[in-house]
This record gives sequence, C-alpha cells and structure tokens, in this order.
Amino acid sequence: MKKLNLIYTKVENFFFKQDYQAEFLSFFRISIGLIILLQFTAVMADFDKLFSSSSIIPQDIMGVFTPEWIITFPKIINFFHSLGIPESTTMIMTKISFITLCIFIIMGFYSRISAFLLLVLQIALLKGSSFFTYGADFFTSMSLFYLILFPSDQIFSVKNLINGKKSGTINITPVKRLFQLHISIAYFFSGLDKALGFNWWNGESIWKAIHLPYSNRDLNMDFSWLAEHSYLLIFIGWSTIIIEMCYPIFIWYKPTQKIWLLLTISMHIGIALILNLYYFSAIMIIWNITNFYFEQPASKRSAIPGKKVISGQVIG
Repeated sequence: MKKLNLIYTKVENFFFKQDYQAEFLSFFRISIGLIILLQFTAVMADFDKLFSSSSIIPQDIMGVFTPEWIITFPKIINFFHSLGIPESTTMIMTKISFITLCIFIIMGFYSRISAFLLLVLQIALLKGSSFFTYGADFFTSMSLFYLILFPSDQIFSVKNLINGKKSGTINITPVKRLFQLHISIAYFFSGLDKALGFNWWNGESIWKAIHLPYSNRDLNMDFSWLAEHSYLLIFIGWSTIIIEMCYPIFIWYKPTQKIWLLLTISMHIGIALILNLYYFSAIMIIWNITNFYFEQPASKRSAIPGKKVISGQVIG
C-alpha cells in the first residue's frame, strides 16, 4: 500500500506540482508568433494564387476532399460576397487580420484570444487549400492550440503593462507536461515508422531526400560523392531513427537531456539547410527549446541582481 501511495504521489507531483519556472512561456509565445508572421509574409505575394477563387488549383477541386461542415476560406469569401462585400476586400481584411493577430501574440496582448482567432483563420485557410499544405501547417495549428491553453501573456507582455499586474500563480504544470509528452510521443512514432521499413536502414531514404527537386537549392552542394560512401547514408539514417525513437527516454533523463536536445536540434538544422524545410525545422526547434531547455530547478536559475527569489518567484 505504501508503494502504491508513493507511486501515486510521484505521478501527482509530475503532472500537478506547481512549477514557478515560466520563462518558457514568453519564449514560446514570441518565437511562435514571429515564425507564423514570417511564414505568412513569405506567401503574401502569392496569397491570391493560393487562396482566392482564381487560385492555381480551382476551389471546386480542392473542396472535393473537404467535409461540408468545415468552415473554409472559400466559404468565408462566399458568405461576405452574399452580404455585398467583394472578394478583394475580404482578401485584404484577411491579410490585415492575420498579421494583426500575429503581432498581438508577439506583444502579449490578450494572446489567448488572439491565438484562438488566428487558429480559426489558419484552419480555414488550411482546409480551403489542402493541396498546398504540409506537415508544418499542422504543427502551426498545434502551436496556436498550446498558446490558447497556456497563460502566455502573463509574462513579459503588453497586457501586464496595460493592466499593471504582475505574473499570476496559475499552475501551468499540467499543460506543460501535456506538451512535453506530446512531442515525446510524436518523435517516438516518427522514428518507429522509419524503423519498420528498410529504406532508412540502408540509407536509401536519405539519398532520395537530398535529391528531391526542392532540396539543396540554397547551398547547392554536390552530394554525388555519397554514392561511393554509402556507409555515411546508412549512418545518417540509423542516427535519425535512434534520435527519434530514443527521444522519450534520453530527453527525460537529466544526465542526457542536454545532449539529446542538442542532437535533435542539430538534426532539424540539417533538415532546414539540406531539405530547405526552414519553417518546419524552426517550429520543431522552438518546440524542443520550449519543452526541455528551460527544465532546471528554480534554485539553479540565475538570480536578478538586487532581487530575491522566493519559491521560484522574483521579488523586489
């Protein structure tokens, strides 16, 4: 019975013990807001070609795979058009709204509400142009979802500056643990999926990836020499599987946490530089830093000169 009580106490503390370390909240809010804003501005020039009624792929074709009950951007355009508002005006207002909500998130101006509205708008764009989406877009949606769950505008935010309030004492541990378990499970099953086949074990997947039409465009490196050194391709493939499948083990084990965080971030930097998947890599690096870089006891964090640290809170 004592062992059961001990296990219960440990599980309860893991999920619900108050964690006063909240620096990661401002980092996550600002970095995700910036990345979403940069990604949106990158497609601004082609926004009409991707999302308007005269898009490259006709909306009728893209709508075939979208359930009727889902609110998509074409439906929003049609709704405002029925009210006498032209499509061009809706497009302009959408761009302004998207950028404004991103800025609100970055500044910490009612980030939860801003993240919710941006999530609705982002999903509407995502579902209305499914042929142009890829994995990073879904991680964007999940990032906004966590910004809704986290009280991210309680630290280093305009909201606090306006209201004149200090950081609250909301228990963020349950959401933080959910986020950490989420990324751990995601990496494990990503590695497991690679391990179940043979292409990653023999290096074939790495060879194909670096020779995709959209890969290696910026550095323009010659990888033909790898054909004579296939052991390097095998090593990279095995390393990717090991890093991802062992992530839930070594990222939680304190002695190996930093090295595994470094290995994972290095993997995503390689993906960004070689495969040119900058947006996806940036989001995954932010997720990793948010969840595990700030994992340290309050007593070991740097104190602010002239201030006292009591129970993990800065007093002064």
